[in-house]
Amino acid sequence: MSIDIKVNSEIGPLEAVVIHSPGQEMENMTPDMAAEVLYDDILTLDLADREHRQLRGVLGKVANVVEFTDLLTEVLDNDKVRRALIDALVGLFDCPEVCDQLMEMPSSALAAQLIEGTPKKPISLEKYLSPSRYAIPPLPNAFFTRDAAMCVNDRVIIGSMAYRARVAEALLLKAVFKYHPNIHSAGFYLDGTDNRDTDVTLEGGDLLILRADLAVIGYSERTSAAGIDRLMRSIAAQGPIRNFVVVEIPKARATIHLDMIFTMVDHDKCVVYPPLITGTHRSRAFVCTFNGGPEAKISEFRDVLAALSSLGLDLAPINCGGDDSFHQEREQWGSGANFFAFGPGRIIGYDHNRYTVEALSQAGFNVAHARDIISGEREISDSERLVVTMDGAELSRGGGGCRCMTMPVARRDL
Repeated sequence: MSIDIKVNSEIGPLEAVVIHSPGQEMENMTPDMAAEVLYDDILTLDLADREHRQLRGVLGKVANVVEFTDLLTEVLDNDKVRRALIDALVGLFDCPEVCDQLMEMPSSALAAQLIEGTPKKPISLEKYLSPSRYAIPPLPNAFFTRDAAMCVNDRVIIGSMAYRARVAEALLLKAVFKYHPNIHSAGFYLDGTDNRDTDVTLEGGDLLILRADLAVIGYSERTSAAGIDRLMRSIAAQGPIRNFVVVEIPKARATIHLDMIFTMVDHDKCVVYPPLITGTHRSRAFVCTFNGGPEAKISEFRDVLAALSSLGLDLAPINCGGDDSFHQEREQWGSGANFFAFGPGRIIGYDHNRYTVEALSQAGFNVAHARDIISGEREISDSERLVVTMDGAELSRGGGGCRCMTMPVARRDL
């Protein structure tokens, strides 16, 4: 199947999306290794996989769902791509001793191992004494496909990852988007794997495309001001987007990306974490407008909603956690503001954030569980506002929600 990259909004009807079903990489973590790969705890694969199958099942009802591992397997059939990717990975982790072994593996086995982890060869005292079991470590964050690659307009952005633990994901996704014979784009707006500037970081959870001419970017723990400047200049020089709203959010574990506190769910509605979007500690926002050159005209606003309103986009906020600050804090931690729209007013998120789901219901959204959608007992109508809820108690412990786990590659224009 051929995919033409086309993403001009957060809510356009979904046509194709890339996901990664959790695999053995999740159980190849140990408690000691968890912090190294940016986890607070280790997850149980059986539980996470059972929950993730609900996400895949719902999306499969409305769009073409493509597995990241399948795409990677197919590009590894190209010997030149295989060699270049293996060279990049063994260079990143200083393990040339595993290169020949990897080159000889069948593509499907190699794709799995590059995600699940490559055992080390103790060829030196240093490597023998290393507490790590792996030459190339497992990638337990790979099911968060959003962060290391983004599709915007008809182009691709490869993340400039804030932490070394996630650089391998960006390299793998770069190979897929650059060389897969059935994925067609106009090229890259930015390739973060070629970045030599340590001040430049950029991750997909901080980039939201709200309109064909408008993007919102989080200035966060994972995305730097230098990274934002580079991305804005690149997009403004090559694409239709000229207006950017940059939101400065706290550099904290609970708010690693903008989409943990703000997601667009309909033409005129968004789900927000009130303290940082509409409350007394709201995050300031900057409108950056480009008019044909590399220099931006910058205006400061009290918050993102005011900044968007100045550009003609008025969004009504729906509170993550409802109106109680206690529930807001708890449910934001459980990815309660992180929804994925598979169409305007049609979204999916975690069932355990019940006060957020209740707020959506009060705002006019019907509610259905993923199990009923998958079984066919409940159909999805293009004319309704609908929040599909899915089990996610285990997945959310990884630090993300449904938007984090989905990378749309094609949407119909609104």
